[in-house]
Amino acid sequence: MKKFPYFYTFFTLILFSLCVSVGYLISTYIVSANLFQATTKVETPQTSYFLLSIFQDDSKENCEKVQKSFQNKNCAGYIYEENGKFYIIASIYDNINDAELVKSNLENNGYSIEILNYSTENLTFEGNFSNKEQEIIKNCLQIRGKTYKDLYDVSISLDTNVCDELTCRLKINEIYSTFLTTKNNFETLFFEQNNVTISKIREIFENIENELKFLTETKENLSSQIKLAYCNIILS
Repeated sequence: MKKFPYFYTFFTLILFSLCVSVGYLISTYIVSANLFQATTKVETPQTSYFLLSIFQDDSKENCEKVQKSFQNKNCAGYIYEENGKFYIIASIYDNINDAELVKSNLENNGYSIEILNYSTENLTFEGNFSNKEQEIIKNCLQIRGKTYKDLYDVSISLDTNVCDELTCRLKINEIYSTFLTTKNNFETLFFEQNNVTISKIREIFENIENELKFLTETKENLSSQIKLAYCNIILS
């Protein structure tokens, strides 16, 4: 009869271990399946940019005639239309003080300068995402602004002779490589999905990839082409 208490103790331990194991499996399934997780919203706010116009005309044809001459002076030469008027954009700034400083310098050299305001649209993602997935989505939503900033920094380094052209081309290759990693992470996460936001991000990706790929191959004026590339990325 004295053996039964040992049996009950052993049985209790086995039952306790079983309950712990089942509880662990259930909790693991809930986490992996995202059950009972609140919907998460990942978004990027509107971003303001300041377009520095170095030439203005009511005719697009007239802008096209002088476009190349401005590109030869290291301007982007991007033709931008607003309210029926056409502008040749020299560069884009995310800081109004920088735009105003360049505007003052160019006006002192006889150019007619206007600063135009431009804002990118808000993009929002909603769903049950892990922290890692949220980070991937956030990087994708911000990729346009990040690529602009990276290219802008390279442009400034080139124009101020902080870096030579070869070094700047190597930096562009690095920007391209980082971009492709972000794009691949996104496609891995949303490979079989599609909605308005996903389609928009894919459209942005395609545009950025085309511009970066061109920059890695172009033999034209690099300073002008970098500015034209980030104009296309922000304004297209």
